[in-house]
Amino acid sequence: MAVSQVVTYSLLAMIALSLFIIFLTSYIRGQQVLTDAEEYKQELQMDQLQTKIYIKSVSISQNFMYVTITNNGSTNLYKFSEFSVIVKYYANISNVSTLLVSEYNYSKSLSPYLWTTNSVLINPDNDATFIIDLPYPPYPNTLGTIIIATNYGPEAIWRGIL
Repeated sequence: MAVSQVVTYSLLAMIALSLFIIFLTSYIRGQQVLTDAEEYKQELQMDQLQTKIYIKSVSISQNFMYVTITNNGSTNLYKFSEFSVIVKYYANISNVSTLLVSEYNYSKSLSPYLWTTNSVLINPDNDATFIIDLPYPPYPNTLGTIIIATNYGPEAIWRGIL
């Protein structure tokens, strides 16, 4: 009888110890996930603080707008599909000046309302040219506005005569 009680208590102690180890391991793993997430968040915030872009020049050739940007921050820029490009301009539609405001999406090939770049990566202190395919050519000598926002948040705004 005494032997069976010892075996029973030993078995209960081993089960309790096993459950304690499982819960402790789960807790430690959860804390590691939270720590990793916090480190990633801090890294992203640092990248946001170190990202700066500038629109250096804008030129037009028929329906194509060539926008040269400069990365004057200290972060590499490369997630172009997460960039936002908005263009406001007066389009020449059947010789009538018509205001258009549109967002353009990144693509590796051009068609209206899309933009692309030949650069894979824009290193700090380097330039890249974005080619924006406009649905209509700009009306001559009218104002235009271009807004480019990176995936980290900072944006560049250009206003001028097209």
